Amino acid sequence: MVRKGILVAGITFLVLVSGKVIGDTSAIMNLTSGLLILGGTVMTAFLAFPVRTIKDLVKNLQGLLKNEDTDHEGIVRQIADLARIGRIQGTKALETQCKRVKDPFVRKGIELIVDGYDRFEINNIMEKEYELHFSRKESQVTMLNTMAKIAPVLGFLGTIIGLIDVLSNIGEVGEIGRGMALALLTTFYGLLFSNFLFLPLAKRCSEVNKTEASLLSIILEGIMDICGQKNSHVISHRLESYLGLGESANRAGLISASQKANPVLPIRLKEVSVGK
Repeated sequence: MVRKGILVAGITFLVLVSGKVIGDTSAIMNLTSGLLILGGTVMTAFLAFPVRTIKDLVKNLQGLLKNEDTDHEGIVRQIADLARIGRIQGTKALETQCKRVKDPFVRKGIELIVDGYDRFEINNIMEKEYELHFSRKESQVTMLNTMAKIAPVLGFLGTIIGLIDVLSNIGEVGEIGRGMALALLTTFYGLLFSNFLFLPLAKRCSEVNKTEASLLSIILEGIMDICGQKNSHVISHRLESYLGLGESANRAGLISASQKANPVLPIRLKEVSVGK
């Protein structure tokens, strides 16, 4: 909620300031210049990147705008529950529970265990899945960074075209000034879209990818522990050692709450940014 409020306030402030700066130009000309830069940038992205990358980026941005955060705590609890079920009831029960798993990487790991793959094979397959997944994610960030570079270039190109038109139709001094102001609008919108849209989105996607990379590493460790039929409490403490819990008071509260629901120690995960 706070993030959305800051975003709305920032956009409102930017619109008010922009309207004050370019208030003397017509609304149609402003709209035309903005659409020219935005449309040209998107068209260039379609030429530079495959359609799949564009679709993945749109889907990813929809999740970011909706503020859809992954339930890290729920995933860790589910891993611990699956470990307990696999150890007590066997792989047949794991196969039944696998259908209820929503996270695709957890489900993939459980399916490999059920299919009888050993630890070495599961580790290799899962790591390859992660590499392909983050390769697609990195392509999306690259696409946004590319669009951030293209937008100012298109804006400058539009300004040059506008200045050529002004110089080729020299009339009154007032008209020349107005024509130059209109020509500079494309540069303004190019810088605007680059620095206030594409670059922030690229940075946001990059940070989300770092957090997801941390979570997927934890999932992989959890899958390895399930394959080794380790105790669910041992798995919980293992994941706890990677992430770190808050204060001991919070830990006691979590343990007390979990004992009423199931014997698996829940872990309050916090997002951890990892290096590239």
